[in-house]
Amino acid sequence: MAESGEEQASALKSFLLTYLMPEKCYERFFLRLDFAHAPLPQIWRIFRAGSSDGLSLVSALLDLLVVSAHVAFCVHHNFPIGAWGESVWVLVQLALLVFLIQHYREDSIKGAVSLAAYSAFMYLLTSPLTPRAVVKAMYEWKVLIVIASRLVQVGCNQSAGSTGQISALSVFLLCMGSIGLTHTSIQDSGHSLHSQACVLSSCCSALLLLQVLLFRNHQLDGERQRDGGRERRRDREREKKKEE
Repeated sequence: MAESGEEQASALKSFLLTYLMPEKCYERFFLRLDFAHAPLPQIWRIFRAGSSDGLSLVSALLDLLVVSAHVAFCVHHNFPIGAWGESVWVLVQLALLVFLIQHYREDSIKGAVSLAAYSAFMYLLTSPLTPRAVVKAMYEWKVLIVIASRLVQVGCNQSAGSTGQISALSVFLLCMGSIGLTHTSIQDSGHSLHSQACVLSSCCSALLLLQVLLFRNHQLDGERQRDGGRERRRDREREKKKEE
C-alpha cells in the first residue's frame, strides 16, 4: 500500500514537472509548502477594480480560521518561529482581505469591528486561557474547514453565474497548495482518512479554479459580443449618414 502511494506521488511529480511548472516551483510548493503570497493577487485585484463583487465573506473568514488554527497550534506547542513565521504573513493578508470585502461593500465600520473582534479572538486562541485540546481539535479539523470554504465560494459563484473579482492566480496557487498537502499526506500516511479529506479538498479547489476559468471565458465572450454589437451599430449609423 505504501509503495502504491509512493508510485502515485512520483507520477504526480512527473506530470507537474512535465506540463505545469519548473522544478524550482515544485520544490517551493510541494517540499517547502511555501504559499505565503497566495492572497496577494486577490488583494491587488480588489484594489485595482475598486470592488469585491463575487467574493464570499464567509469563505474568506473560514480561510482565516484555518490559518489562525495553524498559528495557534504552533504557538501552544512552542515550535520555533522559523517553522511557521510565514503563516503569520498569510494571516495578516487574509485579515486584510476580510476587511476589504466589507469595505468595498460600503461596510467599512463593520470591517473595522471585524478586525478588532478577530484580534481579540486570536489573542485568546494563542493564550493559555484556551485549552490546548481546543486548539488541537481546530488544527485537526482544518482540512474540513478548507473544504467548507471552497464549497461556499463555489455555491456563491454558481448562484451569481459569475466569479466577479476573484483572482484566477490566487485560486491557482490555493489549488496547488491543496495538491501539495495531498501529496505530502499520501507520502506520510498512505490512504488514511486525512489523506482522503485532502484529496476532497484538492477536488473542491480544482472545481473553484474550473469555475473561474469557465466564467471568465463566458465573460470575455460576452464582452466581445457587446463590442461587436457596438461596431455594427456604428457601421449602420455611418451608412445612414452617407445616404443622407
